[in-house]
Amino acid sequence: SISHPSPDVEKANRVSNLKSRVEKTVARITKNEKELAAQVAQLDAQVREIKSKVDIMETSEEGMAVAKKLQDATRELLKARYGGVEPYRVKIVLEFQDTIPDFAENGPNGTITIEMAPSKLVPHSVFSFLEIARTWKGGSFHRQAPHVLQVAVSKPSVKHLAFQEYSPEFPHVQGTVGYAGRPSGPAWYISIKDNSKNHGPGSQQQHNPYEADSCFGRVVGGFEDVVPRIRKMPAKDGFIADSKKHVLIRQMHILVKDPNGKFVEWKPHDIQ
Repeated sequence: SISHPSPDVEKANRVSNLKSRVEKTVARITKNEKELAAQVAQLDAQVREIKSKVDIMETSEEGMAVAKKLQDATRELLKARYGGVEPYRVKIVLEFQDTIPDFAENGPNGTITIEMAPSKLVPHSVFSFLEIARTWKGGSFHRQAPHVLQVAVSKPSVKHLAFQEYSPEFPHVQGTVGYAGRPSGPAWYISIKDNSKNHGPGSQQQHNPYEADSCFGRVVGGFEDVVPRIRKMPAKDGFIADSKKHVLIRQMHILVKDPNGKFVEWKPHDIQ
């Protein structure tokens, strides 16, 4: 007679086979991701080297050709690491210190949500911000100016941008998020007003008519209530020396869309 495995044994075998397939799939994805990360790192280094040697990066055929390769490879790495369904979002968890004037009334908690620009426009900038969020160690809003609220990043794991990536399709209008500095990042800011001219192409210097701060996201949650509260930091316009007056950023959570189109917290796999 032919013996058949019991239902419990069959179930255990199915579970074991499924687990094995999942592990192989994850291993394949992880390998591909690591290969893409290595490619992006190599192209990133090439762009930085070229930029250090040319006068105006945007007019260098070699520089912009390698920059385009970096952008293309970064789009693939974004898909491998964070999924291919856009837009990506980052939820910022804040702590208001007791120096804020409305602390007794509103307490320490607050959140803002930033939606990334399409990766077809500024993939290098988007990926850099997601990496800032993924490796977040600390930072705070430390500058209040009439046009921006700026964040300092403590012990950043991400370098400044390899080049001043900018798209005229995503300008520095009110409520957008850009990188501070030239070269830009990892410090970033929220535009309190339309900064298209003073942060766009040709701004903040007279030598390069193409150079601009990178604009990579927009505030989609908290701009009407939490951002105005950040502006109550007790200091004159400018950088705030007293860290007890900063608004602290305690956590940054990357949000991606699930199969139903709902934003959920991204869960990392094996990233080295």
